[in-house]
Amino acid sequence: MVLYYGNDDTFASCETLNTAQFKHKADGQAVTSSYLKKTIQKFSETITGYEKSSPSDEVDKKLSFSFVPNCEFIDQLWEAIRYLQGGERPTSTAGLSQLKNLENWCKEKSVSPARLFSRTSFQAATENLAAQNLRLKRALCDWSAGADAQSRMRLFELTELAREKAGLRSQENNLIKREDVLDALGCDVEDLFPAETRFINVGEVIYRALQAEVSDLLNTSNIPVLLHAVGGVGKTVFVQSIALEWAEKYEVVAFDCFGGGAYRSEDQGRHLPKIGLLQVVNELAARGLRDPMLPSDNDTIGIVNATRKRLEQASKTVVEQSQKLGVLVVLDADNAQIEAEYRNQGAFPKLLLTSLARRPTENVKLLLTARTYRMSEVTGQSVIAQYEPPPFDSSEIKVFVKNRRESVSIGKLRWEVEPPSNMVKALGWQNSPRTLGR
Repeated sequence: MVLYYGNDDTFASCETLNTAQFKHKADGQAVTSSYLKKTIQKFSETITGYEKSSPSDEVDKKLSFSFVPNCEFIDQLWEAIRYLQGGERPTSTAGLSQLKNLENWCKEKSVSPARLFSRTSFQAATENLAAQNLRLKRALCDWSAGADAQSRMRLFELTELAREKAGLRSQENNLIKREDVLDALGCDVEDLFPAETRFINVGEVIYRALQAEVSDLLNTSNIPVLLHAVGGVGKTVFVQSIALEWAEKYEVVAFDCFGGGAYRSEDQGRHLPKIGLLQVVNELAARGLRDPMLPSDNDTIGIVNATRKRLEQASKTVVEQSQKLGVLVVLDADNAQIEAEYRNQGAFPKLLLTSLARRPTENVKLLLTARTYRMSEVTGQSVIAQYEPPPFDSSEIKVFVKNRRESVSIGKLRWEVEPPSNMVKALGWQNSPRTLGR
């Protein structure tokens, strides 16, 4: 099997490719180097074959191999393989004999043994076919958020696709593309990311000193954090700044429930768990942190539980494979709650909050925003940590205005229209002055 990575299915146009050789041994007993002979020769011929039309450095950059048998290797064979991959030279007579065989078979095909083995992975003692089928079944069930009927259908369609492409009738067309897999799974790319972020570009964002206070609260709290304020103070922009700052130490997913106003569209449903949680989970999956979640007709509880599991898995992957500390999910919860109540449905931010507040998950943090007067609708009975950001002070107002009006004199700035009442309230003014100064 050849796996093409990138946007095309030729050596010249792909980014990288991996040639995998699968072998099955009926008795499953440990094997010696002779079991690898034909595969090593085939891999060597693959290298020299690509070199007929491509430079050697390009071949080395793109090409890799995998050898996947169901049987184990004897210890002396592993010693020889590890040496060719950069380890210590075998000391036993049997190990040196295994090494000599591997080197000779490469040299017979005019390929350096170290060159071949440095780009080859050996996955011995792989599970048998029955175990692989069971693993695939469990994976698709997990991807479908536990929807048994859907997962069974997807399993059938996916195995039929592979069987058909591997058969005689498809020898001239045995390529399986991403579109084929998605079709077998019953979805499109757009279905996997149904609610992309649409944060409005507000220009240069002002750093506010109080970001440090919110960061400290997030650091120390083991329960979700709710940032609340009256409308127009800049909660959404503020949490975007927090998300940008925290991206250095956490894997951050920021979901915009407002969606540029799309949350009110009848054909959007950004507040629904099967839309919003699917977007959050698959953004993490697209970064290689966890398995994806396929569109599902499953019940709301099943989707929330599947999301919780994905967040736990993603945070574990982040901690194990990077210097980051976990996962931070940032949700603009207010608009989702408004639309959910209007349609008499559940809002996914509240459902996720309820789950994480009831059972805090290690290395998973949740930050939500809401208007102060809507806090109770968003949080319900959940225990949360709260923070109310104060309005801009005079120095922040000056920076904000200067960044957007180069020629303005702050001390003489005048409103051409009466400022909105919510801005007056947010800025703490006694009345609605025509002059912004002080």
